Amino acid sequence: MPRIQRSPPVTPAQETDKNPPIFSTPDFISNPIEPETSNITSRSKRQRPDSSPECELKTFEDKIMQLFTAWKIDQESILKKLTSELTEIKLQNVEIQKTNAETLKTIEFLSQDYDCIKKSLQKLEIENNEQRNYILNLEKKIEDLQSTSRSSCIEIRNVPVVEKETAGDLTSIVLKTFETIQPSEKPPQLRDVYRLPGKKGLSRPIVAEFLTVPSKMQVLEACRAFNKGLPSTEKLNTGHIGVPGQVKPVYIADHLPRSQRQLFFEARSFANTNKYKFCWSQNGKIFLRKSEGMDSVIIRSTTCLKKLLTTDI
Repeated sequence: MPRIQRSPPVTPAQETDKNPPIFSTPDFISNPIEPETSNITSRSKRQRPDSSPECELKTFEDKIMQLFTAWKIDQESILKKLTSELTEIKLQNVEIQKTNAETLKTIEFLSQDYDCIKKSLQKLEIENNEQRNYILNLEKKIEDLQSTSRSSCIEIRNVPVVEKETAGDLTSIVLKTFETIQPSEKPPQLRDVYRLPGKKGLSRPIVAEFLTVPSKMQVLEACRAFNKGLPSTEKLNTGHIGVPGQVKPVYIADHLPRSQRQLFFEARSFANTNKYKFCWSQNGKIFLRKSEGMDSVIIRSTTCLKKLLTTDI
């Protein structure tokens, strides 16, 4: 059977305390009974000042935490921005790689085309050189043919053009010229007489074609003999052949092709500049001689004139 617990009975003393005695003494309220601890001395705790080391440390720690928090936010923002930029750079790099691949393909294609074009140009250059050499050979042959066909022709230069001039007038001038330079000889037979084309108003050369080359050489020798030893005013001139107007000197020489005439002009200019005493043409060839007794030099092109500048003849 379980044990029943109960509270202890009230003692008389406790009952007495419930009904304390009431005193009529007025000092009861004014002089209460002091507790047993009234004899203990209490101390008031001193307040901690705001400038204490503990407060300063706490404030410093708070500031450091704020700085670290702000730094962390900035770093996260920077990292986020860098990540975004890196992603964009990667995309750009991919596009650049694609573009580079396409560019390489284009360069390879252009390189192949360049090689083909280069080979074609080299082939064309070779063909061009061959054609140039062929043309030069043809020109040389044509000049030779012209020289051969004109081997019996002479030019009479500086004779003024007569108004309404005819072939008969030209023949008369040529015959009078022959009579002047070789009066005792029978004039050689002519095949043709004509003036070269040129600008109107100029004294274009008269071309006289003989039947034979010896006839031409005879006339040239007679002209040289006639002028030899005479002063310039008495050498063959328009007065000797009956041409009216101002007296002008008349020159007789080989009839040269146009290219040879230009070369002959340059050779005469070279002779005057470099003190060459003789410059003449014979049988379609041009000659230079510096002084009497020296060897003559054949002038085939302007290159020969350039070589003479560095060579003692």
